[in-house]
Amino acid sequence: MARMEKLSLDLNTRVLVSLWVSLLVLAVIIVRLWYLQIVKGADFRRASENNRLRTIYIPAPRGKILDRFGNVIVRNRPSFNIELVMEDTPDPQATIGQLADILGLSVELLTERVKDQRKRRRFQPRLVLKDVDYETVARVSANRYRLPGISISVVPAREYIYGSLAAHIVGYIGEISRRQLNEPKFSGYMMGDIVGQYGIEARQERFLKGERGIRKVIVNAVGVRIAEYSYTPELSGNDVVLTIDLNLQEAAHGALKGKRGAIVAMDPSTGAILALESSPSFNPNIFTGDLDPDTWRDLVTGPDKKLTNRAVQGGYPPGSVFKIIMAAAGLSEGVVTAGEQIKCPGFWRLGSRVFRCHKRDGHGPVSLIPAIQKSCDVYFYTVGQRLGIDRIHNYAREFGLGEKTGLNLVEELRGTVPSTEWKRRYFKDPEQKKWYPGETPSVAIGQGALVVTPLQMVRAIAAVVNGGRVLEPYILKQVKTADGRVILSEREPVVKHTLPVPEKYLRLIRKAMEAVVNKPGGTGRRAALDPKYGVKVAGKTGTSQVVAEHLSVGREDLKDHAWFVGYAPADRPQLVVGALIENAGHGGAVAAPAVKEVMEAYFRRQLQTDNEK
Repeated sequence: MARMEKLSLDLNTRVLVSLWVSLLVLAVIIVRLWYLQIVKGADFRRASENNRLRTIYIPAPRGKILDRFGNVIVRNRPSFNIELVMEDTPDPQATIGQLADILGLSVELLTERVKDQRKRRRFQPRLVLKDVDYETVARVSANRYRLPGISISVVPAREYIYGSLAAHIVGYIGEISRRQLNEPKFSGYMMGDIVGQYGIEARQERFLKGERGIRKVIVNAVGVRIAEYSYTPELSGNDVVLTIDLNLQEAAHGALKGKRGAIVAMDPSTGAILALESSPSFNPNIFTGDLDPDTWRDLVTGPDKKLTNRAVQGGYPPGSVFKIIMAAAGLSEGVVTAGEQIKCPGFWRLGSRVFRCHKRDGHGPVSLIPAIQKSCDVYFYTVGQRLGIDRIHNYAREFGLGEKTGLNLVEELRGTVPSTEWKRRYFKDPEQKKWYPGETPSVAIGQGALVVTPLQMVRAIAAVVNGGRVLEPYILKQVKTADGRVILSEREPVVKHTLPVPEKYLRLIRKAMEAVVNKPGGTGRRAALDPKYGVKVAGKTGTSQVVAEHLSVGREDLKDHAWFVGYAPADRPQLVVGALIENAGHGGAVAAPAVKEVMEAYFRRQLQTDNEK
């Protein structure tokens, strides 16, 4: 009996313990369920949605770029990208290997490209191949069953209609870099976004970029889309209208074919850039596809430095074009008069040094207008000695040399205008810090340490013909929405300096520049237009030495640079055109005909318009 009671007690205890254990386990389960459903429910719901819902970002078409007359220069076209969603393939490396095998490409290349995009979000596609052709699309489509995670997307790609024409103006686009993502101006951008990297594409990014669209789709367990959940359409960027004239741009492009140099055309009354061409150029279309490292190195560091915009980033001695500024300074400072004759025997002495004129047997006695017309060096050696380097420096700065012009296109070269203070700051050796009188004659004819850009010289000559206003050049005419509504209008001219030169002296200099092209013995005769246009051209030639003459013999790369800056019509200027052609010889022989080509394009259209009326 006692034994039965003991057995019953043990059984009751065990049942009780089991009950408490069961209750404890149930409590743990309930607490865990509460934690999962209440505390972490939102997180798990989001995770579930991410597995079920995919967010697809739709690139927005960029705005078009047009010339002043509405001619489209840059537009968009459909392109195909091959992309990989890492989360949709059990073995990303195997998928990449299969893709490489199908397309006959390097596995290492594709792997490296995917690895470079590690900052992308989960389920955000990684770009494998950009802007592929139809044959590649067909191969990938036919092998989709072997390529889990691989997809083909259709996105807008930039099309630069005229290839290398105006490439240094419009620039190019590229995928945003990690450095750019950290910059405040790129707030809201994501890895993989395409942005302007150079030229107008970069400087007007805020207008050209559109707003990306968002499509959310429902996918099954293997990532295949089965339905659309929501859709927010993309918005196109704004159209940017430039001040350039495509007709003049084509003429400048043709005039520079096979040459190194730059041509700039500007409206002297407003500062609007009508053409700006740099050569050698590049084709921006290469940036819409995959750019190989060798091509990039050639663009940046190759012998032709194709990415350098020579119009605003190339630094050159201005040669005899600088004599226009010397004439303005000499007359204004009273160190020479218009009628004073200075004898040119073909050389000029300063102590024991002899400075030669380009005409070895000399020009004889010359006054201001013949000195500019025939580009007499001895005349300007004399004016330079009378002025001194610091007054030369001051007037050059008034004409806008030695400073950035303010053109919102690319980073500009400031250039150099020497002075006694400049030399003290620039050199370390006490002997080199001193400015010697023998250094001034070279600067007086646009040589020596004087360095300018073609745009700076065009702006300086524009000031001579517009009454003394040194203008800030501009290239953006207006911005319009895709439906044509103007959101930014052409700005008013901005005057940076007013020349301290009386109008009577500017008028005298213009008369001399007219003689350069239209009088016998003028150095710029090859810039004259056909009489059918009824237009007189005025201007100034320049030939700037690269090295001493005896060192350049037999070296094409050391030949003189050719300059010509002219304007037309001479009596009521509508445009100023400057040409700088590297290592081409005399300005009158090479640069003047290049300017003529651009001016002919301008006045040919005017003549056609007049005939139609």
